[in-house]
Amino acid sequence: MTHRSRLLAAAALTTVGGLLLVGCSSPSSSSDGGSSGATPPLTVDMAFSGSVIQSNFNPFLSSATQGTRNYMFQTLMNTDIINGGEFTPWLASGYELSEDGRTLTVHVEPEATWSDGTPVTAEDVRFTLQLAKDNPALNQRGAQFETVTAVDDKTVEFTFAEPGSTLLAGIFATYIVPKAQWEGVDAQTFTNDQPVVSGPYELGRFSPQQVTLSLREDYWRTSDIQVETINMPIINSSTLVSQLERGQVDVSGAAIPNLIDGYVSTSDQHGYFYPTYGGLYLVFNHDVPALQDVRVRRAVMLAMDKPQQIELVTQVGAQPISQTGLDATTLSDWLDPQYTEPVERDLEGARAELEQAGYTFDADGRAIGPDGAPLTLSYGEVGDFADSVQRARIISQQLAEIGITVDVETAASSTYSSERANGGYDLVGYGFAYGNTPYVFYNSMLNSSLAGGEDGSPSSYANYGRWRDEETDAALDRFAAASAVEEQREAGYELQRIVTEEVPFVTLSNITAGCAYTTANWTGFPSEDDPYGVCAPWFAGSSVEDMLAKLEPAGS
Repeated sequence: MTHRSRLLAAAALTTVGGLLLVGCSSPSSSSDGGSSGATPPLTVDMAFSGSVIQSNFNPFLSSATQGTRNYMFQTLMNTDIINGGEFTPWLASGYELSEDGRTLTVHVEPEATWSDGTPVTAEDVRFTLQLAKDNPALNQRGAQFETVTAVDDKTVEFTFAEPGSTLLAGIFATYIVPKAQWEGVDAQTFTNDQPVVSGPYELGRFSPQQVTLSLREDYWRTSDIQVETINMPIINSSTLVSQLERGQVDVSGAAIPNLIDGYVSTSDQHGYFYPTYGGLYLVFNHDVPALQDVRVRRAVMLAMDKPQQIELVTQVGAQPISQTGLDATTLSDWLDPQYTEPVERDLEGARAELEQAGYTFDADGRAIGPDGAPLTLSYGEVGDFADSVQRARIISQQLAEIGITVDVETAASSTYSSERANGGYDLVGYGFAYGNTPYVFYNSMLNSSLAGGEDGSPSSYANYGRWRDEETDAALDRFAAASAVEEQREAGYELQRIVTEEVPFVTLSNITAGCAYTTANWTGFPSEDDPYGVCAPWFAGSSVEDMLAKLEPAGS
């Protein structure tokens, strides 16, 4: 297969799935920090967690300053979620996959340069991907391959032990770093507070209350971006709407209660756009003995009142989807027709599952296990993500109706990430951005090789549930080895059956990646009438860059 394509306009209609659920932010700061030119700065609410921004610009770490990497670093290709998961160029100009599917050749964009003026080379790509492969904690996108070689200055070759068409997404979605800066540092602790970048913006100023990015004068991909300065302050969720209304904030990726009636409908200058990009899941820790019983997991699934969760947490565009984890709008071609409907709430059925698992109910309605102890679970969440904490508490209340006690434990983002990876919680909520096929989702969430050890060693990428199952691994292997779409679809159907029957996680709803914005200072944001990309400012990949290339100063 040949997939050679050049970057066309800067406003190419591309987006990339991101990997985080964003909640409301905490204490506010001013948005000062002006533009050096005639255009006003763009003030962006990144929904930073906490009251202090960390000076950490390591694109490999989930604990780094959220979202800023998408403005400074780049991946080789994008997965355009809105348009069916199509790969589109970013730092690479194109690629070829050999007929047998075992060799991938990637062409680095000839014009690409780092912000220190040096060219982006094939050796930078080779170094980065090898670094990710050798360090599972850095391999956020699950890149898998046998070998990687820099063939010449702008050509990289990957080999696979088996046909690798399903493995491209992990390689393409890994952020590339300059070897000259990163060689010899401990990439797992390196904060990269003076980043050398390939993207359109470099770090202008940093304070614990605001990140300011400056447009590179020598940016190679486009000259169409008019936004010279981007201010990213901490925004207090209680004042966010009023700051949008006054034009003090231009675009926000935070969850805004009563968004349509309370903000969008109050002015012609107010807008929003929230397309689907993934799914939201309640993830079980399968190292917890009680949760190793599928009957307990089914009971939890049947106790979920998903419409109530959506209504109370007010996620725009969300709706329940099938237990397979796949959204029919985004991945309809892959969804098994027998598993298209979401699981409806059934409290009687949930209690029956617990009884079959040996639980009884005491006078207070608590589920008492065979060991005589009440069934009590911990639910971990980032304390500064108000919407996510609210959802956790709603789930706790819903499970109390079948006698399960859930203690919601909140923590700082860095602590939460560590505890989640190390199996410190019994339950966590997790949002996953879809890839070009369901393999990306299922492999990341369910591959035993990513589960960590039963001794509590860290899980990798997205298998925070620590799911280990030979049947699942076999289906993933068949999917990965298949070259024909029909063979991949059959393996995908098997994975959907496993997820539906064995319930390694509970699918709650689709998730949308969007923004609320005002056109008081800038125009050209995506909308239902012009859905050219995802506008959530924290969203991974080139979507934000493509949006910036479309923005124009108001009145121009």
